[in-house]
Amino acid sequence: MSYFKTPTGKMRLLAGCAMASLTLGTVMGSAAQAQETEDVVTVTGYRQSLAAALDVKRDSNGVVDAVVAEDIAAFPDLNLAESIQRIPGISINRVAGEGRQITVRGLGADFTRVRINGMEALSTTGGSDASGGSNRGRGFDFNTFASDLFNEIRVTKTTSASMDEGSLGATVDLFTARAFDYDPGLTAAVSAQLGYNSLSEETSPRIAGLVSWSNDDQTFGANLSVAYTDRTIIEEGFSTVRWDDGNFNSVNGVACPAGPDCAGINSSSLVYHPRIPRYGRLTNEQERLGITGGLQFRPSSSTTVSLDALYSSFDATRTENFLEVFMRSQQGRFDVNSFTVNSGLNIIDSGNFDVSPNANGTHPIRSEGRYDELSTEFTQFTLNVDHDFSDRLRGNFLAGTVESEFDNPIQTTILFDAVGVVTGYSYDFRNDLQTPAIDFGSLDVTDPSQFAFTEVRDRPQSVTNGFDTIAGSLEYDLNDSWTLSGGLSFKQFDFETQEARRESTNGSIVCNLPGVSCPVGASGLPITSGLYSVLTGFGSGLGMPSGNDTAWLVPDIQAAAAAVGIYDIPGTVRAGNQRAVSEEDLGGFIQANFETMLGDIPVRGDLGVRYVETTTTATGLVDGTEVTVERSYEDTLPSLNLAFDFTDEIVVRFGAAKVMARPSLGNLTPGGSLDSFNGPPFRYNAGNPGLDPYRATTYDASFEWYFDDEALFAISVFYKDVDSFFTSSQSVEVPYSASGLPANLPPASSPLFNLIDAGGDPLVEISQVSNGGSASIQGFEVAYQQPFTFLPGPFDNFGFQGNYTYVDSDEIIGFSPNAYNATLYYEDDRLSARISAAYRDAYVTRNASSNGRNERGVDSSFNLDFASSYQVNDMIDVTFEAINLTDEFEHQIYDAGNLPNVYHHTGTEYLFGIRASF
Repeated sequence: MSYFKTPTGKMRLLAGCAMASLTLGTVMGSAAQAQETEDVVTVTGYRQSLAAALDVKRDSNGVVDAVVAEDIAAFPDLNLAESIQRIPGISINRVAGEGRQITVRGLGADFTRVRINGMEALSTTGGSDASGGSNRGRGFDFNTFASDLFNEIRVTKTTSASMDEGSLGATVDLFTARAFDYDPGLTAAVSAQLGYNSLSEETSPRIAGLVSWSNDDQTFGANLSVAYTDRTIIEEGFSTVRWDDGNFNSVNGVACPAGPDCAGINSSSLVYHPRIPRYGRLTNEQERLGITGGLQFRPSSSTTVSLDALYSSFDATRTENFLEVFMRSQQGRFDVNSFTVNSGLNIIDSGNFDVSPNANGTHPIRSEGRYDELSTEFTQFTLNVDHDFSDRLRGNFLAGTVESEFDNPIQTTILFDAVGVVTGYSYDFRNDLQTPAIDFGSLDVTDPSQFAFTEVRDRPQSVTNGFDTIAGSLEYDLNDSWTLSGGLSFKQFDFETQEARRESTNGSIVCNLPGVSCPVGASGLPITSGLYSVLTGFGSGLGMPSGNDTAWLVPDIQAAAAAVGIYDIPGTVRAGNQRAVSEEDLGGFIQANFETMLGDIPVRGDLGVRYVETTTTATGLVDGTEVTVERSYEDTLPSLNLAFDFTDEIVVRFGAAKVMARPSLGNLTPGGSLDSFNGPPFRYNAGNPGLDPYRATTYDASFEWYFDDEALFAISVFYKDVDSFFTSSQSVEVPYSASGLPANLPPASSPLFNLIDAGGDPLVEISQVSNGGSASIQGFEVAYQQPFTFLPGPFDNFGFQGNYTYVDSDEIIGFSPNAYNATLYYEDDRLSARISAAYRDAYVTRNASSNGRNERGVDSSFNLDFASSYQVNDMIDVTFEAINLTDEFEHQIYDAGNLPNVYHHTGTEYLFGIRASF
């Protein structure tokens, strides 16, 4: 962990705070229009959204934060995750320049539950391998939705018995608009923006609209909103795919291992070199469509029926092109002519090599191209009925279904390898660790005659998630101070993932594919016209040395794939990703809400307990045979929230609860491999469908001072004591009958089958992820928000919103110890603007190995965004926004020296638009 607490990160934290202070008098942040009369202040715009969010926070019993739309269909940010990161305690990770998943108070996306219009949901999409690939977990991918579809986000960091279980970090509620949210009659808004990216130099349209209508009595209403975006994102940079060691063929002209210089850089020296040093360009074409609709009825003054529908499609293609050297496991093809070692970093920081082909003719120097087609379709229908049986008894009924279907039908990789010996290849990290000098020596990287089409593979995959929910609750006012509520819920969650692979039996060398005829003695096909193009103009804004190649030969992936007929080859099932989980959750709660007095102090809150039974059915493949394991467990989850209103300005909160989050979907599979020939004990390597959930006891306390209108100063502290935290793979011996495997699984020829067939119950050694010991996570948050109306004009139009979070844990990874968000805003009668900064410390994604190396993580980041609008008249506003003003790089790091795994950027996005409402 200490490897990633870098001085650079601390300096950027201080620099960000200094920037927020410096810009107070010079930069116009985002805002609200305030028109003052003798007694009334009317606030609109961004300032209004901040005030509404404070109302949500102040009125809640627990610790709650919110983001509220500025106006009709006008959410403050383009991306939901980027809006949520403005909330204290929340950080995000980014994919292709957009926020994808969130971390809440140090706990990642798998520990956070997301609901849409009150119903639990899970949306998944794909990404490059460096950004996590396809999402097969419980984490919610926010980049599948346009933010224009929603009018409020609410993040509840404590829990109540009435809230569904499933979160250790927080529950995030997303709300779409409903017809009764607006005044009777017709309400409509439309916006159009044109984006321009500084790196791709492409323009992209963004269109959104909302129409809502209800009759004068508001007994019937309907609404519809649509949002569409078409974007092209280019991502460029350097990467290494981690760092490695190995024994080279020769060093300084003498063969290894006998050569006197070999020992200084061989696999025993702990001196590392990049596994696959490469520069690359990723081109993402994204098309996002979202539609929400709803009907509301009030058949009587005591009944409201709401039917909500949400549809979102996120279609993308991604083309990746890398010019690389595949050093991993091929060091025997490298003759080291000269090298230097950075002893502080324990790396070969420069080297000159002669590189030879492998025995099969493939070459470590290559141009790699990959093409993905990706789509996510998300559909949700929710029925919500609120009914007042009397003045004291109320009820709610919720039923709904939601499905997220992610499909990656094409994931094709083409390799063009150099032919013959390449002399004088070199890399040099000495001047810049993130953008090294790379020279390909005798190889002309734009000449097709110096390459051959050697390898191809295709790996189609899919992930489907679905929830079906039925829930009902009753609430009864015992008296003016106490309300008793209770309810039941049933949820059915289904998850399924599949992956197949198309490639030849001997790796994926094209000469071994059926119907492909390579020249005699060749390792691949000649690269003829139509199979390739030349990538040009690489490196804008990257800062790499001027001598590096900015153009190279790249595959035409569709043409190359068609030339060898890869899509005609039947796919082979990838056993590890052929799995499914079905969960049935039956829960019930009882809760008392109260508003009373403790002496002279008003106190409000809730006290209750939730009980839930979870039945899990997990399916996977063991040696090609489908295995299903079912298990059940129960949880009793008490909770308490207290809010003390010491004065009209000061609220002190306390919360305590037992919470749970269900195991990772990847760990629940019974799939794996069984060695039924060598034993007893026979060995079974697999997932663990018998895992208990993560369970924790949480404590929260906060002090909130609402010292002025629309103003807040707050300090919150939290502590989570997590039980049954999962450990790495462990082994245990059990009788075969207790393994969960079917009796007919072992082949008839195996000793294990013979023992079982004879009535025995032989021992099986199971290696799998197991429930481990406890872990804890703790920290605090500080938040400050205020319009500067006390300043003389024009500074009274400014305001500020900001927060800082500190998190600490000795056992849990994936969090940033320090993070902050700051927004400086300005608004007068016509002009509204804001500048927002988001910083997070470096964080660890994988702990070091037993030798103290191989730690992985993500470096600190600082993102700066700007948004503004100018009111032309009462109906029309023109807007300008700039996203990622400083062109922040995604910087994934490795080991003690913060060695680069990925160092990519996506440019700055500028958006010009117009918005009308009536």
